[in-house]
Amino acid sequence: MSRLNTSGPEKTLFRMERKVGLSDINYAKHLDSVSMVKFLHEARLQFLASLGFTESNIYGLGLVVTGLTVDYQSESFANDLLVIDVGFSEFNRYGFDIGLKVSNGALESVVCAGKVGNVFFDFDRHKIAEVPAAFKTLLSYSQAENTDSFQVA
Repeated sequence: MSRLNTSGPEKTLFRMERKVGLSDINYAKHLDSVSMVKFLHEARLQFLASLGFTESNIYGLGLVVTGLTVDYQSESFANDLLVIDVGFSEFNRYGFDIGLKVSNGALESVVCAGKVGNVFFDFDRHKIAEVPAAFKTLLSYSQAENTDSFQVA
């Protein structure tokens, strides 16, 4: 497989920190890729929570992951404190992408960049749904007006 080139968000709307635990380490003694995917998922959920939403209720619709790319750039080890920046890009009719950048605060290095594709889903009808206009407006406003990102430790 050729190398993926995924960049993080152009503008950070949310930031959280996550310490790498011993159970996050693999046989090579660095952060396991499965743990990183869990960190990215947690950042996605925390971002939605910072906006007052859950994955199952955004203006009455759910949000379903349709794709994930992760571009690993450096290692991370037990007890490292990672900073995860979250933003969004590329609205389409049914969804949008969430961009993420994970940095090692102590080393000032990028550990990885990720992108999560999301679509809105009406669980009652079992069909994808169009992006709620109010959600698109909220994120567009947040991106235009936000000078300091939301933060969760």
